[in-house]
Amino acid sequence: MNPSADVPRLTPVTQPAIEDLIGGGLLVLFSALKELAKTHALPVYLVGGPVRDWLLGWEIRDLDFVVEGDAPSLARALAQRVKGRVTVHNRFGTATVELNGAEIDLVTARKEVYPIPGALPVVEPSSLQDDLARRDFSINAMALPLEGGEEGLIDPLGGRQDLENRLVRTIHPRSFNDDPTRLFRAVRYEQRLDFALDGETLSQFGTEVDGKGCDAVTGDRLRHEMELIFRERRPEKVLGRAAELGLLSSIVQGLGQGERVARWVETGRNEQDKPVQEWRPWLAALAYPLSQADGEALVRRLNMPRAWANVVRSSTELRLLAPRLEVADLPLSALVHLLETHQTDTVRIVSSICHSPEMARNLVRYLAGNGEIKPALKGGDLVNMGVPRGPMLGKILAQLRDMRIDRTVTSEEEERQWVKSLVTSQEGGSYG
Repeated sequence: MNPSADVPRLTPVTQPAIEDLIGGGLLVLFSALKELAKTHALPVYLVGGPVRDWLLGWEIRDLDFVVEGDAPSLARALAQRVKGRVTVHNRFGTATVELNGAEIDLVTARKEVYPIPGALPVVEPSSLQDDLARRDFSINAMALPLEGGEEGLIDPLGGRQDLENRLVRTIHPRSFNDDPTRLFRAVRYEQRLDFALDGETLSQFGTEVDGKGCDAVTGDRLRHEMELIFRERRPEKVLGRAAELGLLSSIVQGLGQGERVARWVETGRNEQDKPVQEWRPWLAALAYPLSQADGEALVRRLNMPRAWANVVRSSTELRLLAPRLEVADLPLSALVHLLETHQTDTVRIVSSICHSPEMARNLVRYLAGNGEIKPALKGGDLVNMGVPRGPMLGKILAQLRDMRIDRTVTSEEEERQWVKSLVTSQEGGSYG
C-alpha cells in the first residue's frame, strides 16, 4: 500500500544515505525491516526525530516507525527474522523489537483525541496523515517510506521549511493545551538544536503557562520531563530558558527564579570542560534558592522518590546554613560537623551558585576530603591506655577526630601523648 496521493512529498537534496547515519545494532534492525517492507510492499514509514536528524545530517540514535496496518504483527515477523525479542502493547497498537541492546519502536498509524487537557489521549487506528498530524512539532512530523527508500520526503506540515528557518513550531493552536508536557519538549528542542520558538508558538506557550496548564499533568509525568532535561548535553541552557519563560515557576512558585539561573550557564561544565550529565547537581541547583516549605512542595508536586527528595532537602537545608557557613576562618572540624550529613554533589553545586565568596571557599575546603579524616586510635586503644568504658570514650574519640581535622595533632604518636595527658589529669577524678 502506497501513501495516499494527497500526502505532500519533497525530494531530498544532497542528503546522505540514512544507513550512513545509523550505527551498530540499529542498522541491522533497520535493514531487516526495510527488506520486509520492500518484499511485501508494506506501508512502513520512518517518522519523527530520525527523519529530522537525517535532514540535519546528524547521527541517528533512535528509530521510530509507523505502519499503516498491524504494527505488532510486523514487529513479531521482524523479531523472528533477526532472532530478536519483541514486546507488544496490543491496547495501543505498539511494539518494540530488541536485538543485542538495540531497540526500535513500531506503531500502528493512529489518530488521537484528548478528552481533557493533560490527560493521556484516546487512540484509534488511522492513516499516516492523521498520525503525523497528532505529533508535537512540525519538525517531528515528517516521514520517509521504507518501500520507496529515500525517493521522497513526506512533509504535510512544513517541517523541512521550519528546519531551514531554524524554528520550533506547533502543528495546531491547542497543541500545548492537549498535552502540556510539550512545553518542556519545546524548550528542549529549541536549545538542543539552537533554534527558536516561532512567534505563534511562543504566544501559545505563554498562554498555557499563564493558564497553569501544568497543573493538569501528574507529578510522575512532570518528573519524567525534568529527567529528560537533565539528560540533555547542556541541561543548564534548557533550564535557563525554561526559567526565563516561566515554565519552572509554574510547577512550584519560585522554582528557577533569581539570578542563579545565569550561573547555571556559567558553571554548567565541570573542571574538565565536559557537560555535567547527571541529575543530582541540576536538581540541587534548582532547589537551593527555595525555602524549606517550597522545597517540600516541590517534592510532593513531582512525587519524588527518596533519592530526589534527599537532594532537595539537603539543598534547602544548606541555604538555611548559609549564615554559619559565611564565617571567615571557620575551623575545619566545624565545617565537617555542618556538612557531613549532606551529599557531596549537593555541596559541590551549592559552592558554585551561592552568593557569598566566603561560603564558597568554606564549601570547597570541605570538599577537599576533610570529612574523611579519622583518628588513628580506636576505642580499644583508649581503654588500654586507661580511659574507662562509657560515654566519655565516644566523646574523646570525637575530640580526637576534630583535632586531626584541624591538624592540632598530626600523627598517632601525638594522639597518644594527648590521651596520656588527659588520663593523667583525670587520675583520682572523674571523666563524666
